[in-house]
Amino acid sequence: MSKTKPSTAGLVCRHLDLSTGHLPVAERDACELYLSSGGTAGRSCLGGPYGWMIYVPTEAEDVPQDVSPELAALMVQAREQDCHYIHFDRDGSIDETLPFFD
Repeated sequence: MSKTKPSTAGLVCRHLDLSTGHLPVAERDACELYLSSGGTAGRSCLGGPYGWMIYVPTEAEDVPQDVSPELAALMVQAREQDCHYIHFDRDGSIDETLPFFD
């Protein structure tokens, strides 16, 4: 899986940068639920006004059971690119080869 790079500030990790449109609406809602519930419900993520950062487990078997097939496929792609996170940003990159939900 991903190789972290040590630096004087700690570990440096890679992330896959995508538009929020690549995240299914139900997953976006789950991220918002997580943030509004204080982390007691929904999809575990870091969030801000323009999107979310979702952790990509090192091993496929560690992906939560309730992850949508679309997000699971993005996690596979992120792992293949040695990424620890997927950053979904409203102004993020649009990949024409990936499904887009709006």
